[in-house]
Amino acid sequence: MENQDPEEKPQAVKTAVKVFWAVFAVGQVKGLVDFAHYSAMVPPGFIIIGWVASIAFFVFLIAKISGGRNWARILWLVSFALGLPLNLALGMMSAEFTRAPVMGALSLLQWGMQGYGLFLLFTQPGSVWFRKAKFA
Repeated sequence: MENQDPEEKPQAVKTAVKVFWAVFAVGQVKGLVDFAHYSAMVPPGFIIIGWVASIAFFVFLIAKISGGRNWARILWLVSFALGLPLNLALGMMSAEFTRAPVMGALSLLQWGMQGYGLFLLFTQPGSVWFRKAKFA
């Protein structure tokens, strides 16, 4: 590997950020398609408030990961590490596959993409860049 400027973002990190944006986009499409299902269980106002809050949170988190903030990649990892087992334990993904197989497949795709993105962030050269990144 060539000596790299510590401020130059490695391609692995750029790819991971693109993957996280794709995960985010798939989630927005899923939310729109499944809005009727969830609004039958929860008042639409609560769904919209939660949706707007999650959009703000994930846009912020992806931007911070892209900016080299180590805490942001760790927060994404913790969310992933807690979310996947919880999702499986509560049977959310299997319920999605039963109700709407395409939605279940999209969820599975999202989890796989997140795993790949995290792999890129926590292996070299991504992991080294986050340790060296000292941005204002």
